[in-house]
Amino acid sequence: MKRLKVTFLFFCVFNIAHASNFSFGDEFLKFKLKIESDSLDYHIKNMKENSLPLSVSLKYANKAMELAKKKELTSKQKEILAYKTYLFGNLRNYDSAIYISKRYLKLLKKDNIKGIGNQYSRMGYYYRANSQIDSAYYCYNYSNEMFLIVEDSARIGENLTHMAIIQSNLGDYTGSDETGIKAINYLDKTNVLYLSSLYNCLAINSKNQKDFNEAIYWNDKALKIATNRIDSIGILNNKAIALRSLEKYDESIALFTELLKDSLIEKKPRKKARIIDNKAYAQWLNNKNLSVLSDYMLAKEIRQKDKDSMGLITSYAHLSDFYKIRNDKIAVDYALKMYNLASHKKSPRDQLEALQKLISLDNSSRIKKYYASYISISDSLVEAERQVENKFAKLKYDSEKNRGENLRLKIVNSKKELELEKEKARNIIGAASSGAILLGFIGFGYYRRQKHQQEKKEEVYKTETRIAKKIHDEVANNVVNIMNKVQYTSETKEVLLDDLEKVYLLTRDISHQNSTIETGESFEKSLKALLASFNTNTTTIIVKDINNVELKLLTKDKQIEIYRVLQELMVNMQKHSSARLVAISFKKDSNQHFINYSDNGIGFALKELKFKNGLKNMESRIKSINGIITFETSLNKGFKAFISFKK
Repeated sequence: MKRLKVTFLFFCVFNIAHASNFSFGDEFLKFKLKIESDSLDYHIKNMKENSLPLSVSLKYANKAMELAKKKELTSKQKEILAYKTYLFGNLRNYDSAIYISKRYLKLLKKDNIKGIGNQYSRMGYYYRANSQIDSAYYCYNYSNEMFLIVEDSARIGENLTHMAIIQSNLGDYTGSDETGIKAINYLDKTNVLYLSSLYNCLAINSKNQKDFNEAIYWNDKALKIATNRIDSIGILNNKAIALRSLEKYDESIALFTELLKDSLIEKKPRKKARIIDNKAYAQWLNNKNLSVLSDYMLAKEIRQKDKDSMGLITSYAHLSDFYKIRNDKIAVDYALKMYNLASHKKSPRDQLEALQKLISLDNSSRIKKYYASYISISDSLVEAERQVENKFAKLKYDSEKNRGENLRLKIVNSKKELELEKEKARNIIGAASSGAILLGFIGFGYYRRQKHQQEKKEEVYKTETRIAKKIHDEVANNVVNIMNKVQYTSETKEVLLDDLEKVYLLTRDISHQNSTIETGESFEKSLKALLASFNTNTTTIIVKDINNVELKLLTKDKQIEIYRVLQELMVNMQKHSSARLVAISFKKDSNQHFINYSDNGIGFALKELKFKNGLKNMESRIKSINGIITFETSLNKGFKAFISFKK
């Protein structure tokens, strides 16, 4: 009876289903899909599905966000928002990527320092890609503060690299150098991607500051660690340009020629055009009677086809130079094209170069208009660069860590200013004194001269004593050891030669440290050679702006004292600091010269300063030229020296 009832029920259901065209399989699938469509995990999974178009992935992300909000699942919301920033970034919708990043940051806890640092770094990338450079720099700087707290050296170095590149792009080359040198201290040698970018940035800074030898130095460092051939081509192109600027035309042309043989160039029209144009320009500079027009035109055609506006500006510049000695009218036409395109692309430096060409070429009444434009753009550029430097300085100052550093520098500079004000006051009092006071002043001056001469004699004595002790302790003892080996052992010839070479190097160092100093016109070259001689495989010496301070105009006494003080600093660094990086910067204003020395060595406690004879000698030397030297150091935090003296 039961079987009959079941059969009847099945029969009734089957007939109803048949009558309404009903299908159990279809409805079950629809029901299953409806359950899945309401599942948060389902939407998150599809949001991350790489095979789907990005726009579809965003739809899944939006639905997932809606469900996560309903269920108040904060961790899921963070996961979705983080991925949405990635999707918008890939779509190059940077405004939306930035907006979503800010929403994501609101959900992060304040103690999640690393997470905040990561997100600000990502925002820096989106701002930079969106041409919002100020905001990009701010984000990288803020991210850096977070990673300083958690002591994540790799991320600190990466942020500093981005910041240095931004500063360089905006024309703050000195600031970029400072930031870049800091980055080197944090980046591990294995992080070749960032190190290569950083070295290239420092090379560009040096080139734009007309220090082409320094540019080549950084190009070579970048080249050693470049990770792919296309990066190497870019670096070699920059090196060839630096060689051209140094008038080493044969080397430059040879390098450009080798680059054009690379098959990879054919796939990169912009790079190909750049190298063809640069090679032609080097050949023309080497021989202005040489016809390189076909290469110039080929580079121009490639750039026009590729819509490379910045490349075209360079083509027009070179063509204007080429025609200057052949056809003034064509030269003016190309200079005008350069100016108009540079104005359209808002490139003030290229505008200035184009106006210079027009002023020298065009003899019409328009020359006044060109000159007025040149003055206006030049003034605007100087003001813009000043604002850029101030803006970066303020951003750094707003950081708590850098605020302390700026306060320290402010104190040091205040001390210098106070000393200088005292010196001014003494001069004024001396000038206004009566005859009796003047005689007293002369007597005091005589006493000081006598004292200075005595100090000089004592210094000569100390120097001679030091040399004698060094020869006795290091050279003589080594010679005795070699003699003993010759007499009483059967050491091989190679071992004895190695020992003799060590003695030779010792005597050469002693000679170098106490050699005569070239002064006058040759002083700057001599000082550069001294500082460069301390470059080793483990220590890099950075010298900034030495060409801008005209050291050749200093008196002979000042040149000698400055040389010896810097020599003493470098010798101390080599012996005691274990520094990987040394930076020496030169600066001058209307009345004074400034020299700042800084290394990242082991340093030593401040209380030990008074016991260092070398530092006392430096103080004595700087005082002898009416200057001031102050030191700053602490254990494991490097050593700094600040020198100032009147012209």
